[in-house]
Amino acid sequence: MIIDCSNTLPEFAFMEGSESNTKNENYVKLFSPRWAQLVGWSREEFNRKLERQSSKDVMDELYGVLKERYSMDNFLRMLQESNIAYHAIHNMDYGRDGSEPPADHDYIATILKQYPNRFIGFAGFNPHKGTESLKVVRKAITEQGFKGVVLPPYEHGVKADDRKYYPLYALCDELGIPIWIHSSINYYKETSVYIDHPSNLEAPLMDFKNLKIIAGHGGWPWIPDMMAMLLKYKNLYVDTSAFRPKYIAEPNTGWDMFMHYANSLIQDQIVFAADWLTIGMPIKEYLREVEDWPLKKEVREKFYWKNANKLFKLGIEEESPIMSK
Repeated sequence: MIIDCSNTLPEFAFMEGSESNTKNENYVKLFSPRWAQLVGWSREEFNRKLERQSSKDVMDELYGVLKERYSMDNFLRMLQESNIAYHAIHNMDYGRDGSEPPADHDYIATILKQYPNRFIGFAGFNPHKGTESLKVVRKAITEQGFKGVVLPPYEHGVKADDRKYYPLYALCDELGIPIWIHSSINYYKETSVYIDHPSNLEAPLMDFKNLKIIAGHGGWPWIPDMMAMLLKYKNLYVDTSAFRPKYIAEPNTGWDMFMHYANSLIQDQIVFAADWLTIGMPIKEYLREVEDWPLKKEVREKFYWKNANKLFKLGIEEESPIMSK
């Protein structure tokens, strides 16, 4: 059994072509060839299409095929076949404009109600929208069934230790709600790569003793700093989402210290998370590579589901068979 703590819905992962802009252009360039592979296009075929057609036409075609291939029925079938018990839905509140209304969580609330005990809703908070955003998050948690909050500091242009986030931290500390915080490299050329450094998590962890934070994407490329934080703060958790598993287990990729301590000192602080939709890797292939990690049996169980079960208070008592190699 597996609990995925970092993911989204297919319709969110594969944005509509009309929504692309210069800010996320680097992300589209990085991930679109991978999305093409999800529908069976080879990289060479994808590049040939780009040579013959405009990039917008190619992306519109790709989004159309993805929408059909990853309908909700098909998507749920994929999760069941891969033994994914719970799948995260990160409903981010992007942007640096405080004049815009907070992200709407009503649609995700409908999904949570329609498919009970299937998804973990993460409510997006935006510090530029202040109290109004905080009200939306509180409602999502107390009335709409959300079990977590999600923050992308690089999107907000605000480090995680900025006091603009503190009202949210106080709320999550009070309600016992974990916060997933992007803690890795970003590809926005106008934004510092260090804005999501793991050290920015320390002030909130010191100021809010019961606050539980998941450092999203593992802290790469600052793995030694991430490990130091985990060793010091036991209410800090970490995932390895958005990176291909075989490279995490491969020496000299920067993940060596994580793989070493995962089997020992941080085994109670690691949670499974994939973002397989974003990186364009079918979930079964993703899991096959994770199965090759040199984790002890008891550690693998904690990583796959036990730690997240406790963190999100899901109340799962027995493990069902994990997907075999």
